[in-house]
Amino acid sequence: MQSKGFNFSPFKLSSPAIKLPPPQATLLHSSKIEVEVINYSSKLLKPLTPTPKTNRYYNISFTDELAPTIYVPLILYYTTPTNPNGPFENFCDHLEHSLSKTLSDFYPLAGRFIRKHSLIDCNDQGVLFVLGNANIPLHDILGLGRTLKTDVLNNFLPCEIGEADEVDNPMLCVKVTTFKCGGYAIGMCFSHRLSDMGTMCNFINNWASRTIGEYDDKKYSPIFNSSLYFQRRGLPELDLRVPRSSSGVKNAARMFHFNGKAISSMRENLGFDENGSRRPSKVQLVIALLWKVFVRINDANEGQSKASFLIQPVGLRDKVVPQLPANSFGNFWGLATSQLEPGEGDKLGFQDYFNILRESIKKRAGDCSKILTHGEEGFGVVIDPYLESNQKIADNDTNFYLFTCWCKFSFYEADFGYGKLIWASTGKLPVQNVVIMLDDHEGDGVEAWVHLDEKRMSELEQDPDIKLYANYLA
Repeated sequence: MQSKGFNFSPFKLSSPAIKLPPPQATLLHSSKIEVEVINYSSKLLKPLTPTPKTNRYYNISFTDELAPTIYVPLILYYTTPTNPNGPFENFCDHLEHSLSKTLSDFYPLAGRFIRKHSLIDCNDQGVLFVLGNANIPLHDILGLGRTLKTDVLNNFLPCEIGEADEVDNPMLCVKVTTFKCGGYAIGMCFSHRLSDMGTMCNFINNWASRTIGEYDDKKYSPIFNSSLYFQRRGLPELDLRVPRSSSGVKNAARMFHFNGKAISSMRENLGFDENGSRRPSKVQLVIALLWKVFVRINDANEGQSKASFLIQPVGLRDKVVPQLPANSFGNFWGLATSQLEPGEGDKLGFQDYFNILRESIKKRAGDCSKILTHGEEGFGVVIDPYLESNQKIADNDTNFYLFTCWCKFSFYEADFGYGKLIWASTGKLPVQNVVIMLDDHEGDGVEAWVHLDEKRMSELEQDPDIKLYANYLA
């Protein structure tokens, strides 16, 4: 079947070579500027060292099985180097070479997913590596604020977010875009079939440390242990209804910025001391506020109250007993679920929503200690919430929301030779009722990337609670 989202011709596992298309330009529009991005190079990059035949097939775990069919998009933005010549004669060539080295460690990412057998064929077919030029300086993007259209950022990504898990789809796609000022963006799409944010961060730090010659194999080499703990079971993936192509998909995405002062104000409204030892998490505060507003908006639009079901991924590496190494490769996360019955949300205040979410996370964290020690009962801690979530997604009488948090992850420290990043973003996803949260530049605030239908997004922007606490990118 022909692949529509990638900048190369369709191919099979046995293909000896890939025919790449000519360079292409994409025009991006905001209310202030037009941006032209030209992709001038596109290739499949292989591991520097061929994968041994003994590692040809990689079995995914049941936690990998449960992951949705989607690429996880992350874009890292770096400012203009102080030394324009830089420490490397050709920075992009150096990035490519160090990426090839990193793929030798993370060899499953250079393979292809064989859905029928739930395994990765580690055939070194390669990752998509794209180079592009933007005709503007980076600060024109960062300075747009409320006028920036979030779908503009998808042009700094190498592929369609929903085009994953077929035999001709790479497990990883990378795009390096350079700006007129000399700054650059590294856009990455990791197949969720193999990667959670922990795996992504380990990969990024491995790549960055190799680029600057400070590689530490004990710290950044992946440990392939997921199938030892979670053997595959033929379970259904989490069905987020992500289309293969975003073409024609009508949804809105906005980034709402809750800065440090707004977070402090929320804590005060809940009666917590800003400097206290048990102050509420900034992430749970933002989720509670957004969930409260979502319920109010949905009840007003639908004319009747529906049940509301919310899920939050919870990392498992540091919560299972015994703990797993931070560089364990694969998906190591479960779901914490929260639910309101029809009409229940109308009776609840901000603190009630916060308490429900806090208890859900607390219970899930406690249950995680059983996963590796209680047999089937322990595995049910991971599996049951997935199965319940799939049912709720398909239930027309339930409003379903996914909130995922990328705060406090180590990709903020990644230095490819010109210093740490100045901003990180996701892209616009072709889905609704999904929120991705990242740290802001100062570190004490939250950037919440909200995906809703256009009507509800407009109402969210006008909500008095949102206006009180958040600025947003329109």
